[in-house]
Amino acid sequence: MINALKLEIQKYGENTSIRGLSKLFKSNDKFLKLLWLILLLGSSTYMTMRLDKLFSDYYSYPVTTEYGENIGQNILFPDITLCNIDPFATSQSKEFSLDNYLAALNSIQDRFYEYIKKTGLIYIFDANSAAYINNTFNEMNSVTGYIINLNKEMLKSNDCPNFIVDCSFFATNWFKTKETCSIFNFTKRWNVNYHTCYTLKSGDLNFSHSNIIRGLDVLLNVGPPNFIQIPFKSALTSSQARGVQVSVHSPGTPPDLKRGFNVAPGTENIVEIVQTERNRLKTPYNKLGCTRKSHFYNSSDKYTHDLCTEYCQQEYTKNVFGCITHQLTVPENEFDNIPFCGNFCYYFDMNINVSAIELIKNTVLKLTNSLIVNKDFRGMGSNATKTVNCVNNCLMPCHEMSYQSFLTSASWPQSSVQLDLFEKFFINRGCMYNPRVRARYVNYYEQILANKRDRTSLLNLTVMPESLLKIKFVMKQNFPYFQTDKPVYTDDMMIGAVGGMLSLWLGITVASGVEVIELVYLLFKRCWEHKKLNTYKFYMNTVVDNKTGSLN
Repeated sequence: MINALKLEIQKYGENTSIRGLSKLFKSNDKFLKLLWLILLLGSSTYMTMRLDKLFSDYYSYPVTTEYGENIGQNILFPDITLCNIDPFATSQSKEFSLDNYLAALNSIQDRFYEYIKKTGLIYIFDANSAAYINNTFNEMNSVTGYIINLNKEMLKSNDCPNFIVDCSFFATNWFKTKETCSIFNFTKRWNVNYHTCYTLKSGDLNFSHSNIIRGLDVLLNVGPPNFIQIPFKSALTSSQARGVQVSVHSPGTPPDLKRGFNVAPGTENIVEIVQTERNRLKTPYNKLGCTRKSHFYNSSDKYTHDLCTEYCQQEYTKNVFGCITHQLTVPENEFDNIPFCGNFCYYFDMNINVSAIELIKNTVLKLTNSLIVNKDFRGMGSNATKTVNCVNNCLMPCHEMSYQSFLTSASWPQSSVQLDLFEKFFINRGCMYNPRVRARYVNYYEQILANKRDRTSLLNLTVMPESLLKIKFVMKQNFPYFQTDKPVYTDDMMIGAVGGMLSLWLGITVASGVEVIELVYLLFKRCWEHKKLNTYKFYMNTVVDNKTGSLN
């Protein structure tokens, strides 16, 4: 049997399509045999090393990102949210002023420390706890803390004209559209830092060509300078500048004002917007994977990774402390149902009495703990990781539309145009019937009445730049860009790369694999034939022995 197997292997070696192997078997010269053996071993070794490197790269799942333009696809104008950074420039809550709030907060703080000293609770507070509680009162000693304790009804402006003075839509040909634009195209929304904001929802515009709006020009009035004394607060989530906070966000998503930008009064601002369609791959090409979820299950808001993370953290805060934190985005459907951590008015009247002290303690401790937890959340500290892994639970969307903004500003308006602006938007709209507005713009009004246009009188016009500003939102490109992730190695590429290496170094092809199968088949066949022959011989010998025994 051994000879039969050797013969089959000899035949395979002499007739195989693998380069060099047939030469090795057929050659009778020892030098040539050694030459072909060295070639086979060297080629096999080097090919194995390259294949190992290739498979290592393949199973690391590298990704390449393609950039380009979606030629022929219409640009989609984003949603835009505008907030007056000074929410009380033109009006305040008549029932509960900022001064009253700060005085009441000081009273709450004094009563709280008096209570814990009297009851002996002060001895259970270590240095860190005391620092956190002090930081809690400092956090509430701000405009944001004041807004938390106000009713969420939209404040009515006492100024004239209103916050949104004028606006215009522009089509892709850079000319104005036939569609009119006004404050009625904007939706009012409550905000914890700025109280009242205005959002233009491009998806709600019932225009015949709403999908090809290229630009928006808005004229805004932030009101007169506000001299009400407010505490200074350094924060990334809010601003104490003067002007307008702006958020350019994907249609259907809530504004993220923390990542927005602000513009000052007395400026004309051009915001160039770049639309990019982002496509990501799932695991294993993306370690965390991605989700095809388009909306949140309990909201009409479109899904984003940042929003999901903040909603998740907000949900944890709500479940543990029974309140929501102002440091994170709040779902609109929870504004009226769940109090903010630090909303003293939700539990009791701000006119403190003895019976409310226990509620003060609970409210302060809830607020303190929520601020500590969300501080850990933001830094992804160990406490947050152990409590809830919001980052891993919130996947990046597999497909999303993103918008980048590029801002340039210039001084505005020129002195020579201020009287015309005043006539169009103040006189023609009846603003001079408002005594406060008339007193503020008396110089303008007198010059209009006297029909003065000399240089000296124009230089005295300085009030309008303190209140008005312009913002032009412009889609920069003609077609949206795309950014698509693709695997570096596809199955077809791997088959081609592996096949190319096998063919280059050893000449191995699919036919070579069939030859190996054929060899294995023939070897098994020879073994089977040999086994059958031995069985037959054993049977014949047994029969002969039996016959011989019967004759005896």
